[in-house]
Amino acid sequence: VMVDPVETSSGHTFERSAIEKRFADGNNLCPLTTTSLDTSILRPNKTLRQSIEEWKDRNTMIQIASMKPKLLSEEEEKVLHCLGLLKDLCEQRDLHREWVVLENYIPVLIELLGKKNRDIRTRVLVILFILAKNSDDTKERIAKVDNAIESIVRFLGRRIEERMLAVALLLELSRSESVRDCIGKVQGCILLLVTMSSSDDIQAARDASELLEN
Repeated sequence: VMVDPVETSSGHTFERSAIEKRFADGNNLCPLTTTSLDTSILRPNKTLRQSIEEWKDRNTMIQIASMKPKLLSEEEEKVLHCLGLLKDLCEQRDLHREWVVLENYIPVLIELLGKKNRDIRTRVLVILFILAKNSDDTKERIAKVDNAIESIVRFLGRRIEERMLAVALLLELSRSESVRDCIGKVQGCILLLVTMSSSDDIQAARDASELLEN
């Protein structure tokens, strides 16, 4: 699939990087017609580019919708694979994150925090952080899921990697005033944060201290 389609002087469209490499190699003949091309003329094919982007968006929407049931699979490798794909999609574009939230992934992700597999849990914490970052709406959606905040707080008492991810997520969630109140009401949360604020891990200790200040 083309990324940057351009039209040459022959009227045919090619991927910019491919045709520019052809010119750089000293070949100025059209790959389709073998006629000589004016190497100074490369016009962006905006119509084709828009069509390609729309096609990609449709495929991504279908992919996001189709992955959700797979996260409920009993096969851990399948769940981990889907979480990896979901994380990649969420990191690519704000729009992808919006689609994930609108597909109501958050309750499913919160449910996965209860899995015995630590890799599943850590990937979910990372995805929740990505979704929550800079989005008050997503923060509030997370807080509205039954026992979501309590589930995340419990990770503060677990192994270091999970503790670090959980405190970073809670810190991000606390940037919403309504969610901040929910965090403070969770039994044992303050004590766990005070303990973490004296941790040897500098970033975790800093996040815990900032969360306490909030």
